[in-house]
Amino acid sequence: MTDLSIVLPGFATQQYARLIPSLEKNLVTTTDLITLDAVDIAKRAQLPLLDVKRLCSAVLRELQCDLGIGQAIDTGDESEQSPSALRMTGDKVIELWDTISTLDDAIDNVLGGGIPTRYITEITGERLV
Repeated sequence: MTDLSIVLPGFATQQYARLIPSLEKNLVTTTDLITLDAVDIAKRAQLPLLDVKRLCSAVLRELQCDLGIGQAIDTGDESEQSPSALRMTGDKVIELWDTISTLDDAIDNVLGGGIPTRYITEITGERLV
């Protein structure tokens, strides 16, 4: 958790304040919270599993909102949220994917419809003389 304030400076840590010292002591990072299984984190930091699951879910939700790919639904239930691009299948992401055509069908097919919008795209290659 040593990097949580760097990765998500606006994340409200008050309700997780009792978990953070143990997570820091066991060198659990924000990346660990969103990639590792909550059971493994709870064992490693010797914390209650339910509390770790809630923290992992809150960090993931905050990252999604920060990236603009998901928003929490304010229903009072932390587990309910809108669909996120991080949890969608590949086919569903492609359905929702807005693209700009390169005007070359072969390149468009390789790129899944063209150059994606709302992303920074860098195209590189050998220089032709």
